[in-house]
Amino acid sequence: MAEPNDNSRLHPQLNLFDAVATGLAAILGAGIFSVIAPAAGIAGPALLVSFLIAASVALCNALSSAQLASIFPRSGGTYEFGRQVLGPWWGYLAGWMFLIANTIGPGVIALTFGYYLHSAFNAVPARPAAVMAILIVTAINTAGIHRSVHITDVIVIMSIASLVAFVILGLPHGNLANFVPFAPSFGFTGVLHATGLIFFAYTGYSRIATLVEEVHNPRRTIPRATILALGSVTLLYLFVVGTAISVMGTTKLSQSSSPLEDTLLTLGSGIGPVIVSAGALLTTFNEALSDLLGVSRVAFAMGRVGDLPKQLAYLGSGHNPWPSVVFVGAIAILVSSFFPFESAVAVSSFGTLFYYSVTNLSALRLKANQRLYPRGLAIAGLIGCIGLSIFLPLQDIELGITIALVGMVLRLVRKVLSQ
Repeated sequence: MAEPNDNSRLHPQLNLFDAVATGLAAILGAGIFSVIAPAAGIAGPALLVSFLIAASVALCNALSSAQLASIFPRSGGTYEFGRQVLGPWWGYLAGWMFLIANTIGPGVIALTFGYYLHSAFNAVPARPAAVMAILIVTAINTAGIHRSVHITDVIVIMSIASLVAFVILGLPHGNLANFVPFAPSFGFTGVLHATGLIFFAYTGYSRIATLVEEVHNPRRTIPRATILALGSVTLLYLFVVGTAISVMGTTKLSQSSSPLEDTLLTLGSGIGPVIVSAGALLTTFNEALSDLLGVSRVAFAMGRVGDLPKQLAYLGSGHNPWPSVVFVGAIAILVSSFFPFESAVAVSSFGTLFYYSVTNLSALRLKANQRLYPRGLAIAGLIGCIGLSIFLPLQDIELGITIALVGMVLRLVRKVLSQ
C-alpha cells in the first residue's frame, strides 16, 4: 500500500472555536431526540446514570483519540492511528467499521430529521425528506470545509438554544415522584443495556480527531476542544433528560416517538413544541452535516493509502476531497431510503464501539514520552467499549461481527487483485 505524501495532505483551516463547534454539532443530534425513549423503558429514571457512564466511556475514548492525533496528525482518525501503532489490518478494520457505522449514522440522523419534519408537516413524507436532507448536506460539504464549518457554527448555537429553552419551559413543572423507583425491575443490568443504546447519542465525540490535518496546532487544540464539547453536551443532556423524566415519567416517555415534543405537549405549552421541533430539525441536520464531513475524511484517508479506491483521495480546489464526500453521501441516501431505524442505530453503536476499542489499544501501545494522559485512561476506555458491546442485543453483535468479516474478505480480495 502506498504511503501518503505531502501533495495529498489537507491544509489546516480550523481554530479552537471551529473545532468545538464541529464537536458539538457531531454529538448533539438524533440521540437526544429519539433514543432516550426506548432507553427510558429499560433503565427507568436511572437513565441519568446511563448518560453519565456513556459520557465517561466517551471521554476516555476521546482523550485517547486526542493524544494519538497529536502524535500522528493525519486525517483518518483511528484508521490512521491503528495502522501506525498496531499494523495495517488493525487500522483497516477500525476504518472499515467506522465507515460502515458512520455512513449509516448520517442516514439514521436524516431519518430522525424526516420524522420530525413529517410530525410538523404531515404532508411531507419522512423518508423523502431524509433523502433531501442528505442531498443538501452533501452539496454543502462538497463546497469545502470552510463553508461547512461556518454553517455548523451558526446552527449549533441555535440547537443549544432550543434545548436550553426546553429545560427552562419544562423543568419548573417537573415532579420528583417520577424518579421513584429510580432503577426499576432491570436494575443495574438495565442501566448498562440502556447505556449501550444511548451511546449513539455520543457517537460524534471524536469527530475533531478525524479532522486533525485541518486543525491549527492540533496537539493543543484537539484535547481542549474535545473536553469542552463533550463536557458541555453531557451537562446539557442531563438537564434535558432529567426534565423529560420529571414531566412525563419514564413509562410515558418510553412510549413516545417524539419524546421532547411530547414532554411539552403534556404541559399544554403552545410555543414549546414548536421550539422543540425547530431544534430537532436544526440539530439533526447539523449532525448529519458534521458526520458526513468527518466520515468523508476517513474514506479519503483509506483511499489515499489504497484500502479503498484511490479516486476517493482526489483533492479538488481548496484541498477539498469532494469524491469521498459524494461517496459517503450516496451510501447515506441508501440508508435513509431503505434501512430500518432500529437496526441502523444498533449497527452504528457496535461499529463505533469496535472503532474506539482499537483507539484505546493503540493508545496503550504509546511510549511514556508520547503520552498526554495516564495508561489507565485507555484501559478504562477499552473496558468500557467491550462492556457496552456485550450489552447490545445478540443479533446486533452477530451483525457487527459479520460486517467486520466482510470487510476483511474485501481487503484480501483487493490485495490479491493488486499483486
